[in-house]
Amino acid sequence: MIIAVSYKDGEIFEHFGHAELFAIYSTNEDQTEITGKKLIEVTESGHQAVADLMDANGVDVVIVGHIGEGARKALAEYGIVAFAGFCGNSDDAAELMMHGQLPYLTEEGACSGGCGGCHGHDDGGECGCGGDCGCGCH
Repeated sequence: MIIAVSYKDGEIFEHFGHAELFAIYSTNEDQTEITGKKLIEVTESGHQAVADLMDANGVDVVIVGHIGEGARKALAEYGIVAFAGFCGNSDDAAELMMHGQLPYLTEEGACSGGCGGCHGHDDGGECGCGGDCGCGCH
């Protein structure tokens, strides 16, 4: 499995379309350990250009803070699944994904994952983590 994480300073970058870097993680065949990590620079802008970059690097899954419908569709055309609504350490997110422990959010901004499990909406519809975690619900 090849996992791409939008990346800035070791953390998941907030938005797919504005990421300047992605960390690309490769796993062994039985997906029990990360075998490599490289950083790739985004040199062309636009959803399709970034989706093309992910495809060129053999990416299976992308983890981001937020992704729009157009970008999600561009990735899906290559069979790449986008996991959005997450923040925190990129290495940790890749590990969780590898072990099948990163939840798939069916609605953009539906804060049921990421931020170390702090999510849970109060009556006002706000994220329960108390800060702007990049999940799109603030």
